[in-house]
Amino acid sequence: MFPASAFAVDYTITNVEIDALLQENGTVAVHESHTYSFSGEFNGIIRELIPKSDSDIVDFSAFEHENELLVEQDQTEYRIHRTGDSETITIDLYYQIINGISVYSDVAEFYWPFFDTSNESTYEDLTITVTPPTETTDVIAFGYDTAFETDIISESGQVQFLFGEVPSGENGDIRVAYDASLFPTASLTKDEPMRAEIVEAEQHLIDQAIARAERTEWFASVGQTVTIVFALILLIALTHAWLEKRSKQVALMKNETDQLLPSQELPLPSTIYFTNYYLLSPESIAASLLDLVRKGNVQQLESNRFRIVNRTGLVRHEQVLVEWLFDTIGKNHEFSFDELNAYTKNKKNHETYQLKYSMWQREIKDEVKAAKLYENRRTYRVILSLLSVGLGVFSILLAVHDLFELFILTLGLSIALLSFALFYHPRTWTGEKIKHEWKTFKQRFKSIQSPEWKSLSEDDKMRAFLYGLGTNDKEVTKKNEELAKAFQKPTSAQPTAATHSAYSFDPTWILVAGAASSTFQSAQKTTGPDTSSSGGSFTGGGTGAGGGGGGSGAF
Repeated sequence: MFPASAFAVDYTITNVEIDALLQENGTVAVHESHTYSFSGEFNGIIRELIPKSDSDIVDFSAFEHENELLVEQDQTEYRIHRTGDSETITIDLYYQIINGISVYSDVAEFYWPFFDTSNESTYEDLTITVTPPTETTDVIAFGYDTAFETDIISESGQVQFLFGEVPSGENGDIRVAYDASLFPTASLTKDEPMRAEIVEAEQHLIDQAIARAERTEWFASVGQTVTIVFALILLIALTHAWLEKRSKQVALMKNETDQLLPSQELPLPSTIYFTNYYLLSPESIAASLLDLVRKGNVQQLESNRFRIVNRTGLVRHEQVLVEWLFDTIGKNHEFSFDELNAYTKNKKNHETYQLKYSMWQREIKDEVKAAKLYENRRTYRVILSLLSVGLGVFSILLAVHDLFELFILTLGLSIALLSFALFYHPRTWTGEKIKHEWKTFKQRFKSIQSPEWKSLSEDDKMRAFLYGLGTNDKEVTKKNEELAKAFQKPTSAQPTAATHSAYSFDPTWILVAGAASSTFQSAQKTTGPDTSSSGGSFTGGGTGAGGGGGGSGAF
């Protein structure tokens, strides 16, 4: 195993030439020439040679020109020492493979992996040459994986495998067979014929390549059609969704009135959640508390103290809020910001606070869900999801057949279609109406003039203020403050029957809301979870022929 620092060196292997000279006795004399281009300091190169189970590597040596280099061996790892800095060097390696040739009754073959999938270095240009003991024309030669269709047989019987670039992590076994008579002193591996089996193995590779080429052609043809069909499906789905949404918006704009504040079709906390990107912030708690004051369920005793006076008619999330603030945190049906601060200072209460907060949020979400503000398109979305998954599987098959342009197109369409299916939630008419009206309110309210604001009922003024507070919309809140400060508190704080508010809206509400907002923000920060935070290996795999293989590196 190479140490982790072995691949920290910046290098490229620009050229590798391997010459294998087959001997009559079955031994293979190998000469390898490796050209490395280094950027920065280096100590040498590494060659991993994993022999096949019935073979052995001996007499390993390394030279640069005529200078022999120091070699350290650790099992199958050879570390060749040659220090330098930002150089291009060529190192020659010499070794012999004992029993590298398998001899049968009719042929002898050299079937060898000079590298395998454990190799973590790319060879930019690799050539392997196999030379027989004597010249011959009786040659069978072919390669597997990256060596397939790279062989050239000369008239003398020499075979060259012109790999070109070989990426890391690839196999590339070579297989060369000659007549057995060329190896008279080699030991017989098996006394049986092997030529037919070798020829059959070569033909099997050729048949596989032909079949793959035919499949690739079929996938290329079908892939283009599939891409067009799914592009149309996605376009139709997007267009339909846009037209559906657009038709509702046009109808709503035609039915718009001069009424500034929308009617309260949902309780204020649910309205805030539905129209504010489904967010419920600490400001939303403050707005919900003051909304209970507006409705008369809660009485404001002082600027920071409240009393629950009526629990009748509360919806579920309001019940949870009242129990949370007035029963769990407060006492004697009263709640104050001082009590909240004292409660959250005790770490034992943090989990309960967050639990109640989550319960309150969940009840609001359930109320919005129960209001059926979204259309049920489950079947439509499931069909689109299944289509996208099918297209994704098809895109993988395109990649397997090296059709990468079609792969990228179909994968992109698959992701787009799946995303549409997951996020397509069209609102019902009521849902679209609520969303549209409150969006229009925010746009209009920013430019409202004092006379128009003065004409609003106390209830509408308070709803406008609390909506801005709960959504944490700075512009709406700022406008409310400007308008409220321009008027004095009414002489009577008691509402008329038409206002539906328990309190009149006046500038003191700004102070109360500010205190409530900052207090709940502080409580959330105090009780919330702590978000702070403290602060080329290489193993020979032997995945080539016969368990052999190897690779290259540097240190």
